[in-house]
Amino acid sequence: MKIKILASMLAGALAMLPVTANAGWGGGGVGAYGEPITIYGWQNHTYEFIEHGAPGSQSDLSEIRGNAGNIGFLGFVDTGIEGLKVTWRCEQFTYMNDYGGSVGWCNRNSKVGISGSMGEIMMATWLLPYNEMVAGWVDPWYDAGNASHTNIMGSVGAQTIFYNVGDFGGFTYATAAKGGYDQGFNRRQEEIIQYMGSTGNVSYRFAYTVGDRDETATTGGSGASGEVDPVIYSTGIAYSEGPLWLALTYQKHDEWAAGTLGDTAGDAMLDSESESWRIAGRYIADLGNGASLTLSAMFENVEYDFKDTSADVLADFGYSTDVFGTVTAGNNVKFDRDAWLVSGKYAPGGNIDFRFSYAEADDLDMSATGLSTDNSAETGADSTMLGVFYALGDSTELSLSYIEVSNDTYGTYGTGIGGRGLGTVNGEVEIIALGFLTMF
Repeated sequence: MKIKILASMLAGALAMLPVTANAGWGGGGVGAYGEPITIYGWQNHTYEFIEHGAPGSQSDLSEIRGNAGNIGFLGFVDTGIEGLKVTWRCEQFTYMNDYGGSVGWCNRNSKVGISGSMGEIMMATWLLPYNEMVAGWVDPWYDAGNASHTNIMGSVGAQTIFYNVGDFGGFTYATAAKGGYDQGFNRRQEEIIQYMGSTGNVSYRFAYTVGDRDETATTGGSGASGEVDPVIYSTGIAYSEGPLWLALTYQKHDEWAAGTLGDTAGDAMLDSESESWRIAGRYIADLGNGASLTLSAMFENVEYDFKDTSADVLADFGYSTDVFGTVTAGNNVKFDRDAWLVSGKYAPGGNIDFRFSYAEADDLDMSATGLSTDNSAETGADSTMLGVFYALGDSTELSLSYIEVSNDTYGTYGTGIGGRGLGTVNGEVEIIALGFLTMF
């Protein structure tokens, strides 16, 4: 605890010192023309035709989705020390019609930091390394909206949607209940300290949360009481040379569920630990005459470990009672699953290209004493995405995509960022999406 506080204070002090020494913009200058501020953004919208629900109770709808539309501002201040700069960035959603994260400014990847030859350290709201260090390499759909590898990867169904700048005070989204939304591994996380660095062809990152859940009181199913200091650690390392890219990422949620879950937060278990690791790779084959073939793959394991739980801990997590019933109070609950993904892009040359992605989650491996209902053997799911993209110049694309998420009898997966169908037992989501993306 003291180490985290000291690290936060040190990063804040380092970030403030150069501003004092260089009132105004100092020697700052970023962007192609040396402006003191760079303004950038993208709009990624889709017109979607959707069918979703469990067999016999499906519904049809259409909608226009803003998929991570944003505008951002970034710059730096020269400290006067050779190679040392204070960096800053403020990025926010610009959705036209749906959820845009926390209100106000800087609700996407935003920071104040200090950078030099050693890399960069920052106080930030940012995508955690576990997902960001692989998303752009394995996801041909930009990891946005209903078309995302997070439909399967980094989720175990229930309410483990992509976490997108909520707050530490019990944020809920869509149909999420009892804090379950806060338990997924794909996250844009507020209140973090993050380090980014690289050596030659190797890049690496490490981040951890600094929040206001420290010293949260917990109560176990046995009646025992305790106290937790929830923290998320996220890290990764990647190697890139020519057409080859490889990465390994890891994330741990220490005491996170224990400090969050329950009918009243903190009463679902006495202690908890959750973790996931991933290994991923990509290769781009040059086929000549402007044609290329990109192939990517990823494998991951996700595990949750809850100590001294309440009887309804799995319902608190977000699972329907049709999937899992109550457990014997005071005992431990542990479950995990493996998942894998393959994806690719074929560009024959010219303005058109073709993309695909397929991901599959194994059944949950559940360990719980006295589980009254256990349908873990039918909790798998798969996701298929197919698309054709047409480029209009260097910064605009039109697209036509097919997106499907299909569950086993007791699977509860849905679209990982859009949230369509998430938590529905035996659900299926099918989407035809007409896309328009432009960036500046």
